[in-house]
Amino acid sequence: MPKKSLLAKHIFISLLVLVLLLAFIFLSFNLFRYISENNDIYILGQSLSTDVSFISIIVFLVIVGFLSYIVFYLISTGRTRIAFAIENVEIKSAMAEKQFAELYNSAPIPYIILNNNGEIIRPNKSTLRFFGVVPEEIVGKDLFTFVLAEDKDKADRILQHYKLNMPIDREELRMFTKNGSVKWVLISVFEINAKKGDGRTGLATIFDISEQKQLDQTKTEFMSLATHQLRTPLATLKWYSDMLLSPNFGSLTDKQTEYVKTIYKVNQDMIDLVDTLLNVSRIEIGTLSVNLESTDVPLIAESILGELASQITNKKINIVKQYNDSLKNIKSDPKLLRIIIQNLMTNAVKYTPEGGTVTLTLIETANSKQISVADTGLGIPKNQQDKIFTKLFRADNVRDISSSQSTGLGLYLIKSLVKVLNGNISFESKENEGSTFTITL
Repeated sequence: MPKKSLLAKHIFISLLVLVLLLAFIFLSFNLFRYISENNDIYILGQSLSTDVSFISIIVFLVIVGFLSYIVFYLISTGRTRIAFAIENVEIKSAMAEKQFAELYNSAPIPYIILNNNGEIIRPNKSTLRFFGVVPEEIVGKDLFTFVLAEDKDKADRILQHYKLNMPIDREELRMFTKNGSVKWVLISVFEINAKKGDGRTGLATIFDISEQKQLDQTKTEFMSLATHQLRTPLATLKWYSDMLLSPNFGSLTDKQTEYVKTIYKVNQDMIDLVDTLLNVSRIEIGTLSVNLESTDVPLIAESILGELASQITNKKINIVKQYNDSLKNIKSDPKLLRIIIQNLMTNAVKYTPEGGTVTLTLIETANSKQISVADTGLGIPKNQQDKIFTKLFRADNVRDISSSQSTGLGLYLIKSLVKVLNGNISFESKENEGSTFTITL
């Protein structure tokens, strides 16, 4: 019912009740005055002919009438008051919706309301500017159809997560616009309550990170160029160190041999660092080549253990090999797989104290292939485990170890390489008890 009609009805009922009440008081007053003037009537032992009794009755009538008016008013206007309250709530709700719509449409960040299938229901103005379209060109379309073909698999996975009501937070994708330009974005989707009957809806947000990605790529390309330039002098220094240590070029004193070996070791550490930086830059630029071929994982593992033999012996570490006759002939890139296993084994040996145990387990089933490296070392603090695969991160409990010359790139490199090989990595760790890293291919 319109507000004016409700107000008119409410006033009419209120006036009607008031008129009835005044009429009742007026008639009652005249009746009692007539009785008191013509008869000597006693009520509860009081004579109506006295002025005191008459005044008391009048007061009584006024009180009763007033209370009756209140009760009758509340009862007779109940529906209109409820209707007023409902209308006020609806007005406030409509105003809140209008304010939300204004904020939504004028927000500087692209916001998109999606239906249950991930189709665009309502884009805001920033979204239209981002894609360079008008509403008719985007409404009703699947949001993830604007994702670049190279990221299609990831987009399909995100869409499935949305349909299963799983959280989607800052997923990195490449999206194309109407004019064909490609933009890097971080996309998040939050579930929102829809009006009854409208079905489930979600609110997607898009953050354009194209400039940041371009800057990162520029820095990565510079790093790649710099590390390439460093390889030549380091390789030359290694060659001359080898020559000096060779008996073919004469003997050195014990002190000279010690110095040359130190130079050789430091140079080798630099070569390892440069190789790591090169691999990281190749992955980030997208120039890392993957050559899939028949790969013997146990053979790779034995080669790595041979390289780590001196460290293993010095620290009296017990190596447990559980190959289970597995992964002798799998389709993978042996060079990349070697980098992964080498980094995991090196970390396990480095962070395991004297007399500890490192276990290398290979498992092959019909559905998966797993490489697991477990140690009884320092472990990772629980409050830092979510950062373990980030670039340049080192846990607090290994920073003060003098033997640790880690750059904080190892696990970041491992995860990136595993991703390149279409696998995944997981880990379990408890501080001062050890860690277990598992690669699934």
